[in-house]
Amino acid sequence: MGINEIIMYIMMFFMLIAAVDRILSQFGGSARFLGKFGKSIEGSGGQFEEGFMAMGALGLAMVGMTALAPVLAHVLGPVIIPVYEMLGANPSMFAGTLLACDMGGFFLAKELAGGDVAAWLYSGLILGSMMGPTIVFSIPVALGIIEPSDRRYLALGVLAGIVTIPIGCIAGGLIAMYSGVQINGQPVEFTFALILMNMIPVLIVAVLVALGLKFIPEKMINGFQIFAKFLVALITIGLAAAVVKFLLGWELIPGLDPIFMAPGDKPGEVMRAIEVIGSISCVLLGAYPMVLLLTRWFEKPLMNVGKLLNVNNIAAAGMVATLANNIPMFGMMKQMDTRGKVINCAFAVSAAFALVDHLGFAAANMNAMI
Repeated sequence: MGINEIIMYIMMFFMLIAAVDRILSQFGGSARFLGKFGKSIEGSGGQFEEGFMAMGALGLAMVGMTALAPVLAHVLGPVIIPVYEMLGANPSMFAGTLLACDMGGFFLAKELAGGDVAAWLYSGLILGSMMGPTIVFSIPVALGIIEPSDRRYLALGVLAGIVTIPIGCIAGGLIAMYSGVQINGQPVEFTFALILMNMIPVLIVAVLVALGLKFIPEKMINGFQIFAKFLVALITIGLAAAVVKFLLGWELIPGLDPIFMAPGDKPGEVMRAIEVIGSISCVLLGAYPMVLLLTRWFEKPLMNVGKLLNVNNIAAAGMVATLANNIPMFGMMKQMDTRGKVINCAFAVSAAFALVDHLGFAAANMNAMI
């Protein structure tokens, strides 16, 4: 049994606990029937609901970009491919640099990879769980939540986190290489050359972003906000066009991927956007309760980690919350000490969504990479 299967079993265990809590909450609560243990799991039923209700938000973020992926690859390919090939890297690295894995990065990387499965997974899942979400989600969202006086700590933290992304990618690539990742029984060939050469454009972008955050932080942050708004507009266009194509058969944008199964698709082999969303939501039924209960059951050890890092309890709690979603952490920033603010923002670059959104996405789309 591989680590990916073990993680899935663990999440399904928490899903069943949460399902029991949701059922018992209809009749007076888990504590009434299960005593002390029931009290310790109360609230997980609510997280069960949250996990499934995340389907709507996931759909808004993913479906449009998934449908547009082949179109974007066709439009951007003539520009991106020569530049990346000149640097000795696979063009798919462009996708994970700017887009989160679950916001189109995974699917655009596949279209740009030119059949190189290892490069596709390296960009779409490994890089796309660190740099992409930071640029397209974390920074723009944080600016709408944190106090204006905390922007400098956001910039410092993101700067510190961004420069470590190449190290994180190399580590992830090496783990994938030595784990013997297989897809449909075929080994995926991660090599030292692929892992290192594909980091060249990532290093360039990371250095440019770091320099921008250091010397012109306000302009860089405004640039991220504009990019995020443009992306939302693009995703909305893709979603609307895909729905019109599905319901009316009108192809407003030629080359769009279907969002439901199309003639010729084989069940179990091809997953279209809506099925992907459903699969992720099934994983989140267990992931959300897992994060809630683990943080509750292991609260003291987690707080001790905060003491080791010399940050206050709010900052320590923020780091734990970030593993599920960094939005609550940004809401807590005003109560953190200065050191805690910077550490949390740096931690969010690579760790945000690791135990929920990104884990759920990987489990639904490519569980061999967990």
